[in-house]
Amino acid sequence: MNELTFEINSNEEIWELFDKELNTVFIHKFVPNEVIEWWKTDLKTQSGIELKNLSVRQMEMDVQTDLNGLKKILELNTRQLRIYQFDKPISDTLEIDRLPENNRKPILKQNGLKHFFFVNFEFITIGCFESEFISGIELNPKFEKRIAERKQRLTE
Repeated sequence: MNELTFEINSNEEIWELFDKELNTVFIHKFVPNEVIEWWKTDLKTQSGIELKNLSVRQMEMDVQTDLNGLKKILELNTRQLRIYQFDKPISDTLEIDRLPENNRKPILKQNGLKHFFFVNFEFITIGCFESEFISGIELNPKFEKRIAERKQRLTE
């Protein structure tokens, strides 16, 4: 897998990096509220049970959505996100945490993974099996200078 890490200035910039041809987005361990505080919400289970007016905190979940959902999630300005772009929906049985570390990337590739984005505060790491995707980002005028500066700092 080809990887690239550089500084990012905003979630609007992050949005520019996604492949708009891939509409299946998976966010691993999404935390909708960064601050540890209670908030009110309703919850509906797959079996149809509705729990109303719950107080929740530290909620963490896997989210499967499309590009429109991703755009809304990015508007939350979450500082840590693990975003995967697939070419098909993810099966119910695929659980990233249960995949063996040494086989994780090949298994995800078999299941349609195309790109991985790890947002960690002001840095983003992009992983991809296709070097052309990474090259396109490296040549983007908005990111080119930041990428070159980061690579230079790492070699010094």
